[in-house]
Amino acid sequence: MAPEDAPGHRQLCTIELIAEGHARRCPGETCPFWDRGCALARVEAELDGRPELASLLLDLRHALDAGRTIAVEDARELLRRRLDTGDE
Repeated sequence: MAPEDAPGHRQLCTIELIAEGHARRCPGETCPFWDRGCALARVEAELDGRPELASLLLDLRHALDAGRTIAVEDARELLRRRLDTGDE
């Protein structure tokens, strides 16, 4: 287990920090982007200059946390539209 994954220590949420400039602690295993650690932390360098993408991923996480489901194709279309227009 990596030190950042230890029960008493959680990093700040990668997408909250990039999208909003501030963050709460990582929700860990309850996050839909968790796969033996934060999947988004592994691509943080790519997300760092793309707050609009981080914002979209954060919106997606909130929707999934609220119990909503989204088809993969719908998520891809939303991502494509957001990246094409730069809307947040």
